[in-house]
Amino acid sequence: MNSFYAIPGYYLLEECSATSAGNLDWVIKNCLDTQEISGRELYGELQILVDSVKPEESDVYYLPFLYGSNVHPLAKAGFVGMSNYHTKAHMVHAVYEGVAYSHRMHIEKLLSVRDAPKVIRMGGGAVNSPLWVQMFADVLGYPIETVCGVSELGILGCAMAASVAAGIYSGYEEAAAHMVCVNEPVKPDLKRHAIYKAKYQKYRMIVDALDTVWDRFTM
Repeated sequence: MNSFYAIPGYYLLEECSATSAGNLDWVIKNCLDTQEISGRELYGELQILVDSVKPEESDVYYLPFLYGSNVHPLAKAGFVGMSNYHTKAHMVHAVYEGVAYSHRMHIEKLLSVRDAPKVIRMGGGAVNSPLWVQMFADVLGYPIETVCGVSELGILGCAMAASVAAGIYSGYEEAAAHMVCVNEPVKPDLKRHAIYKAKYQKYRMIVDALDTVWDRFTM
């Protein structure tokens, strides 16, 4: 979808689906014992789990379609490739990867109509996990920037709009220059990028193979 941007002369080219960190929230609630863990401490514990699984040593894949899909309107979430020796660490690792793969599909569609970017800026719940941000960089093959000290980018946008309306800043460019701080980019690890490139192709094969199956499901 294309829409007008807040800054005159700019347009927003959009590709989106509900295939992001909400999938991890569901797994935390239903599959993990985290009653006494919350906030950043929780992401720290999850990072230990995910970091204990090397991407090249796990062929478990997760389809992040709990709340919708970017491949088929009736697609459902699920783990593929599970065996009895897999643990919750493999499951959480697969969720992290599956969300990143889904975003790569979106980005590939966007790149079909524009030049490749020098860097990708990332927001939302996933940025609470440095490991997840690094995984996004490794899966996508681009440096990832995050915004300093802001957990809700929509609220920051509202504050910027209010500052412009109140005359504190002359326009959005000036408001952004004063109100937005960007962290140093997280660069992709080229070795892991090669591993994830091969795994992403398997993810796409699974998604494509199930394309004719979803029509048999009901909402």
